[in-house]
Amino acid sequence: MQFMGSLYVGESISTKEHEIVKKVHNGKVVPNLYLIAFSDNAENMLDLIPEWEALQKGYPRDTLNVVGIANGKKEAIRVVQHIVEEALRETKSADVRTLLKQKWEGQACR
Repeated sequence: MQFMGSLYVGESISTKEHEIVKKVHNGKVVPNLYLIAFSDNAENMLDLIPEWEALQKGYPRDTLNVVGIANGKKEAIRVVQHIVEEALRETKSADVRTLLKQKWEGQACR
């Protein structure tokens, strides 16, 4: 599992970002945490994944590229909304995948 260097973070956990990422890397469950990641399905842009699910045995964590984290599903949806709005401003389209891949390539992952 890799995290984008400059994650999109939900408002309620913005001050705990580094602590939360460290816990996830160490395999600890963070209650109500959602990961916002590139979708493996080409028809989808992003997936909202409960963190506990990504920690389950057999989950394909090696290919999981996380672009954001949020506290709960509602906050995760708001973070995705922010990402889409940013894509619209910067690219004049809703091509979130391209925008995020360019950002991903331009920064170190954690």
